[in-house]
Formats: sequence, C-alpha cells, structure tokens
Amino acid sequence: MTQNKGNTQRQIRASILCLICACTVLLSGCSKAANETTPVTTEAPTTEATAPAATNHATEQPNTSSGTNTEGIPAGVSVQRVIKEVTLKDGYHKKIELLTDGGKRVTIADSTQKIVLQQIEYDGKISTVNGKQVTVKVEGGGEQTITIPDHVVIDDEDKLGWMPGVEIEWTVNAEGQIESVELED
Repeated sequence: MTQNKGNTQRQIRASILCLICACTVLLSGCSKAANETTPVTTEAPTTEATAPAATNHATEQPNTSSGTNTEGIPAGVSVQRVIKEVTLKDGYHKKIELLTDGGKRVTIADSTQKIVLQQIEYDGKISTVNGKQVTVKVEGGGEQTITIPDHVVIDDEDKLGWMPGVEIEWTVNAEGQIESVELED
C-alpha cells in the first residue's frame, strides 16, 4: 500500500510540475504579447544609390514596415534594410533602418501611426577638413562632405578637434539640418 501511495504522490507532483511549467510558458507568452517589447527584425530588398546629399525631409506620414517609405531620406538614397523594429510603451513604435549611404534612419510613431520623430544618424571618420566643411568616410557608406552650422555645439570631451582620422557622429533632423555633432577617438 505504501508503494501505491508513493506512486500516487509522484504522479500528483509530476502533474503539478507540468501544470506550473505550462502556465509559466503560457503567461510568458501573454506578457510578451501585452508589452510587445520584443524586437521584430524584417529584411527589405537591397538597392544601390548614387552620391547622397545630407538632407532629410520628414513629414507626418503613416509609418510603413515594408522598407519602401522614402519620406525623410536624402535624394538618391534608399532603405537598404530594417535593422530593428519594436513597439514601445503607450503604443509608440520605433523603427531603425539602414540607408544605402551608411546612415540609420530612426523613426518613432505614436499609436495612430503619426510620426513624432524622424532623424538620420551617421558615424564615420574625418578624411579632410576645410573650415566648416568636413569630408567624412561614413561607416557602411561612401564619403560625405558636410558643413557644420555655427549654432551646433560640438561634443568634443577629449578635445580632439577637427583632425583627419577622428571619429565623428552626427544627427540630421527632420528639416535636413545637422542637429548634433560628437567627436571621439
């Protein structure tokens, strides 16, 4: 009789353990669906572009996931692929796309698909400097010559200055103007 009692207890424990595991899996799936913070990466067709201009003309257009939306992209540049796509709190949606000129277009839209922020971020190394004009070898792209506006404050913590070989990051806002510049070694 003690052997049957032991087998019954093991079966009950095993059943409870299986039930706990099933509930955990089910609940973890529900919490992901509720929060939707897991990044979803999609691929867009790869295309080639000609010499890009450092402009950005964003408008309040619905956000598309196809990678074919050319709003806010410089002339002659296209979306190479979607790097990351994620839903944020309160129904906001963030999409980061790799552009053929090496830039990364960051778009944030609200729950109604209205774009609330769209900018392009660039990383590269300075090739040449001529006053306020800087030629940069862009990571993942070609060379770009940019003109640094007088009103932009340069973030240069290490006091590197405008020297060839110095790494530079800059952001182009919705109006196609340089918004911020950071120099790093």
